[in-house]
Amino acid sequence: LEMLYLGGNLISFIPRQLANLRCLRYLVLCDNCIQSIPPQLSRMHSLLSLSLHNNLLTFLPREILNLVHLQELSLRGNPLVVRFVKDLTYDPPSLLELAGRTIKSRNLPYHLSDLPGNLCNYLDSASKCPNPKCA
Repeated sequence: LEMLYLGGNLISFIPRQLANLRCLRYLVLCDNCIQSIPPQLSRMHSLLSLSLHNNLLTFLPREILNLVHLQELSLRGNPLVVRFVKDLTYDPPSLLELAGRTIKSRNLPYHLSDLPGNLCNYLDSASKCPNPKCA
């Protein structure tokens, strides 16, 4: 057996015995309810393509790195991917926030007439912050 297609079958787990199919090259388990991958799948050294999209995966076992011949790994539509993409999203601070942080962290003296009004308001609100690191 070189290809196994089990997509869209409401499968909730992958039996570890599946790893005994050592000649399997294509494994399609997409559109199911799978929450985890057994580490034993790492013994499937002939595997070229593993489709796991649209499941409930929140993590991958470290052993998946042993699938050195794997050319395609589809994980879209899993909580794992959503969390990973969210972690990669960079939300840089605004110029106002950077200016306020610099003034506060370096204890720079300033007069209200020297700064734009919105920066003064920002600095006033920062001085009332309950976090001890704000001061």
